[in-house]
Amino acid sequence: MNILKFLPIDKDGKISFLGFNFYTDDLLILAILYFLYSQNVKDKFLYIALILLLINK
Repeated sequence: MNILKFLPIDKDGKISFLGFNFYTDDLLILAILYFLYSQNVKDKFLYIALILLLINK
């Protein structure tokens, strides 16, 4: 099974999804944020640091 059939990743590491372009590291940070939120982690500074990583481009 080829993962590129489901997630078309270009040579720069960008994924185009519903008209938005995401880098693979952005998707990893979003997955970490979702996991931490689902596990009820109450560390505000961890969330702030991860969100700042997302908007730092």
